[in-house]
Amino acid sequence: MSKKIGHGHARGHGHDLPQLYEKLRLISICRLGHICRLYSLIFMFMMTFRVCISLFLVLFVVTFFSSCKREDEPRPLSRSVVVSIAPYKFFVEEIAGNTIDVDLMVPTGGSPHSYEPTTRQILATSKADIWFQIGESFEARAFQALKSYNPEMEVIDMRKGIDLIDEKGHVHCHHHNCKDPHIWLSPRLVKKQAEVIAATLSQHYPEHAERYEKSLRKFQQKLDGLDVQIGSIVQQAKSRSFLVSHPAYAYFCRDYGLMQLSIEFEGKEPTPQHLTEVLNRAREMGAKVVFIQAQHLSKGARLVAEELDAEVVELDPLDENYFENMLHIAKSIAAQ
Repeated sequence: MSKKIGHGHARGHGHDLPQLYEKLRLISICRLGHICRLYSLIFMFMMTFRVCISLFLVLFVVTFFSSCKREDEPRPLSRSVVVSIAPYKFFVEEIAGNTIDVDLMVPTGGSPHSYEPTTRQILATSKADIWFQIGESFEARAFQALKSYNPEMEVIDMRKGIDLIDEKGHVHCHHHNCKDPHIWLSPRLVKKQAEVIAATLSQHYPEHAERYEKSLRKFQQKLDGLDVQIGSIVQQAKSRSFLVSHPAYAYFCRDYGLMQLSIEFEGKEPTPQHLTEVLNRAREMGAKVVFIQAQHLSKGARLVAEELDAEVVELDPLDENYFENMLHIAKSIAAQ
């Protein structure tokens, strides 16, 4: 039986051979089809990759050359200006409104007498068309750095045409030929400076010249009103002299017939000799208040206040809210 079974099995295989060959042929064809499809996918991927690379190169070249400017191509107006301190930001915005952006160099709380701009700040302000300066030492150094980025920037010296006050024995003498730079603390001088601001803006942005002229007239009228208010306030002051840690109010005093006595000496803490002189003069004028400035913290001022048993009052001549701040200064001086 085993043989019969064996022969029967052999004959069965013999009959199945054609079918087996057919299956193998079909399997080979299927595999060949898969291989062809695989090669097709690889080919399509390679072609897509080449197309992507080509598009990337085209975009890179276009972007690169579009970002490059010819040397003779004029620089487009950035419609932004730089000011050194906050009050001038207020002045420019009063005239220009929203027609330009105004960048502030010395941040809130900083002192223009000791400030040094950072590289990031230099880069941030490098596209400005104009810089309105007040004669601080940092301005010249910063402008030298800015010139390499923007040689077309125009610098406007706001002191030009103003009767500047000599200030011997002060820190500004060393850098500015003994001229007091605090010219914004006189509304009368701000009126003149406003004309310079309006004229400069009109020259750079002539399409807004009419608007600037109208804004200038309104601003000057407001300054006239402020001048009258301050004059009326200080007229009621019991004393025409006042004691300060930092001598920022020379132009204010000239306008309104006042006198400031500075504790600071040559931009530094007072020497023993100067401190003695200040105390003697302060007692003679009956000083009951010592006005200090947040940007100039003075140990000497605190010492003088203790010796005189005087009140310490902080004023901020760099406040951006110009009208409100000037009235606050006037009222504080009158109330001492």
